[in-house]
Parts: sequence; C-alpha cells; structure tokens
Amino acid sequence: MRLSIKMAIAYLVLVLMSIFWLLPFYIALVTSLKTHRETYVTNVLQPPSHIYLGAWIEAWNRVSRAFFNSIVVSISSTLLCVLIGSLGGYYLARFRFRGANALFFMIAVGAFIPYYVLLIPMTRLLASIGLFGTLPGLIIAYVILFSPWAALISSAFFLAIPRDFEEAAYVDGASPLQAFFRVVLPIALPGIVSTTIIVFMNIWNEFLFAVSLITDPTYRTIQPEIANLRGTTTVAWNTLMAGSLIGVLPPTIICLFLGRYFIRGLLAGTLRGAAR
Repeated sequence: MRLSIKMAIAYLVLVLMSIFWLLPFYIALVTSLKTHRETYVTNVLQPPSHIYLGAWIEAWNRVSRAFFNSIVVSISSTLLCVLIGSLGGYYLARFRFRGANALFFMIAVGAFIPYYVLLIPMTRLLASIGLFGTLPGLIIAYVILFSPWAALISSAFFLAIPRDFEEAAYVDGASPLQAFFRVVLPIALPGIVSTTIIVFMNIWNEFLFAVSLITDPTYRTIQPEIANLRGTTTVAWNTLMAGSLIGVLPPTIICLFLGRYFIRGLLAGTLRGAAR
C-alpha cells in the first residue's frame, strides 16, 4: 500500500512536470493558429475561435530559404564535426604519448571557452580566406567551434570499450585506422549517435555566429530569420510563433526517431564505466 502511494505521487509529479514543460509549446501552437487581432484581444491560453493558417503560410514563405540553408549547414557541419571529433576522441582515449595530458587540456579549453570570444578572430580568419558571408565559411566556423565538443564526448565512450576487441583486430593484421572503423566504431555507435544529436542541436540552434558571419539574406539560416519575423510597428505574434514551431521541427523529429539511441548511448558509457 505504501509503495502504491509513492508510485501515485511519483506519477502525479511527472504529469505536473510534463504539463509545465509542454505549456510554452501549447501557447506557441494556439497563438500560431490565431489571427493577428485575436492574439491581442484573447488570453494566451485560450484556443482560437477558428483555425487560421495564414500565419503558417506567411512564416513558411519567409523562412523556407533559411530553413533549407540551415539543413545544409547543420548536416554538413555535424558530419564533419563527428568525423573529426570521433577520430580525435579515439586517439585521446587509446594512445598515450608525451604531451597527451596537455593536448587534452587544450581541447577542453577550446570546448568550454565562451564561443562569443572567438567571434572576431573567426571573422578575420574567414575574411582572410575569402569565405566571410558564405555558407562554406559558416560550416568551417561550426566545425572549428564544435569539433572539440565531439572529441571530448566521444572519447568518454571509447574509454568504456575494452581494448581486447582492438588487440584481436591487431592480431588479425588490422591497422589502428581499420580497427577503429571496423571494430570500435560499430561498438560505439550509440555513443556516436548521442554525439551527433548533441552537435546537431547546438549547430541548428546557434544564433550569434549565424547572424554575425552571414550578411547576405540569401544565405541566412533559420534562427536569425525567425528573429526577423517580428512586425515593424507591432509584433506579429502568430507569425512569430508559427516560424518558431517550423524552426523546432528538425530537432523534434530527430529526438522522436533517435531519442532511444541517444538515451542508450548515454547509459552505455555510464554503465560500462561503472562496471569497470
């Protein structure tokens, strides 16, 4: 009986937390389905008197180009970050050499330094190579910015994998690179998926570099474009909320389809590390 009461309290707390967490999403959704006038004369929690899709159509027409720009930039940057970061993380986790600790410290500093400190040096770097204001330049900036994160996160998963698998591959004549791609990488796949999701989320939601390194509206990404959905004299809340919901669609879809692999990857590294 006492256990049932505790379970009921736990479920009640979880339900209340879920409602509290979903409340902003509900407000954004109902606001996006209201007319411009209705957003100002009704309560934010009140559903629309009738479904109005004009705000969604206007928002999509204004952010569609930026949406696909973000798709290209985020996927390209994420793949490069995960490739470079996983190779670097594997090297840090498996190979011991003189200065390894210093190198690990430098990568950690690069990962945790406030990234707005790097804005001016990154601007000068891209301008010097003629890529300032272009999507390839923004991709390079994100690769430089988030590869240390990918290396640190992936190295934790590689440390949890026993060396016996690689030693068996070496006995069969595999090189370290072959052992990585054919043996270690498939085992660490949940961890790589977790790293990919974290890096993609950060790149997709990044605002400062996107608004500072891209000056041509043709190459603008989704986050600065959503900020531009505000009206000139009054805030068009319905259009702004519709654009915001469009902007969260890719991360939401990724979490829905890959969320279980993300949790599995996080738990795998923790449990294996604890078991050892």
